[in-house]
Amino acid sequence: MFDEIAEVIHSGTNFLITSHMRPDGDALGSELALYHVLRDMGKDAVVYNQDRTPAIYAFLPGAKAIVHSLDAVDGFDAVFVLDCSDISRVGDEQDKISSIQKIVNIDHHASVGTFSEILLTDSGASSTGEMIHRLLKNMGIAITGDIATNIYTAILTDTGSFQYSNTGSATFRVAADLVEMGADCRYIAQNIYETKPAIQIRLMGMVLDTLQLYEEGRVGVVSVTQKMLRKEGALPEHTEGLVDTVRSIQGVEIAVCCYEVSEDRFKISLRSKGDVDVEKIARALGGGGHRNASACRVEGDFKTVRGMVLDAIAVSM
Repeated sequence: MFDEIAEVIHSGTNFLITSHMRPDGDALGSELALYHVLRDMGKDAVVYNQDRTPAIYAFLPGAKAIVHSLDAVDGFDAVFVLDCSDISRVGDEQDKISSIQKIVNIDHHASVGTFSEILLTDSGASSTGEMIHRLLKNMGIAITGDIATNIYTAILTDTGSFQYSNTGSATFRVAADLVEMGADCRYIAQNIYETKPAIQIRLMGMVLDTLQLYEEGRVGVVSVTQKMLRKEGALPEHTEGLVDTVRSIQGVEIAVCCYEVSEDRFKISLRSKGDVDVEKIARALGGGGHRNASACRVEGDFKTVRGMVLDAIAVSM
């Protein structure tokens, strides 16, 4: 598959790069790493995301080049859909993006779909960023400091700072290579983990007040409502990391954050410790992800949605 992707890159001149809604560090880092690769090769590349880039990732090289509107796509030779298990997750422009003749999907989710004939996937990889690194090594492409910074960010964030079970010896070898190529690990970590605005901390206090424990303290559930966001003037990006705080509670094996996207529509973020597989829970509810970090979207009022999630968890425990 590496050779097929290399052929797409070498034979084309104009590319679109995209990922899922509410892009995280892996999505953004992978997109921008590939963006720099293509630009360095003399190609034209556009990075499109439906949603804005969270402020903590504004430091990434190339972040200002990301666009949030998409006009005609007939001029693109191919589109790279990264860190995205289903084409619907790119958002409102999915039909337009799907119309591009060549679609290359690079992803590492266990629940990856089959919307692309050219698919590079490995559920054992720590991140899509790690897979981009493999692609570049296979193609013999030199990794610049900007590329290294983006890929390192992808790996750092999707492994939970190298804490999740998807972190293996290969992950550390890739990280070491990226540091040697110019990624400043301290600078990257400081921007991501030590720049939280006061709004986010205040929101965290409100959310933690909703904490409820189930299954003898093994399951922790919090909720985020649109009313909370409006009260603090918070943005969706300010909810990142809340579910990880719940997971850090002693005795909690499964952490759940029910985020109200709109009336009767919730995004459910699931995190777990050790061998507890939340990907199966998310998949049962129409979502997916990884063993220790997954998500899904569920419709209904909060009480009904919480009940559905807890029922799915009970079946898995």
